Amino acid sequence: MASADLPEPGAKSELRCRASGVEFTLRSKPVVVDFTGTCRLTAEPDPDSPDSVRLRVSGLRLVADLPDPGGREDGGTVTLEQDADDADGVLRPRPDSPARFANDLVVTLGAVVEQPDGVVHAAARNAVGFSTARASAPSGHGRYELSDPVDLIMPDAPEVTVAQIHSLVLHLDPA
Repeated sequence: MASADLPEPGAKSELRCRASGVEFTLRSKPVVVDFTGTCRLTAEPDPDSPDSVRLRVSGLRLVADLPDPGGREDGGTVTLEQDADDADGVLRPRPDSPARFANDLVVTLGAVVEQPDGVVHAAARNAVGFSTARASAPSGHGRYELSDPVDLIMPDAPEVTVAQIHSLVLHLDPA
């Protein structure tokens, strides 16, 4: 595959992000939410391979409304936001499709849950991995699937899991 098919180093893409039907447990209550938001991808040279490009993700921010059946701990919003702009992935050409690429992204996430009874700040216990084999160049848009469930914990009490994201498929579309 010609390197011309890959994004040029320095290329930037503003993307809309969405994740529908996300299975989420908050305070032991299962809920299904729809996230929307934005992020940016920047292409950088991959020092390990001339046939790859490293994508750096920045500004990932997703917001979802929580269902409101009327209880004191119901309703509000949950916001997932990238903790640092150091997330990245490697965009590799797929041998079976010249226009498609395989891409794995790893990000660190924080969360803010705002409900009528207060605000809770949480952080992902571990780095959050997304994987895809259907990213398109040069923008990196595509479908990124959560590799493992995500535990959101209290930063000052890591043994306390506030919420868990069971499944999340992140769709990145050109803005």
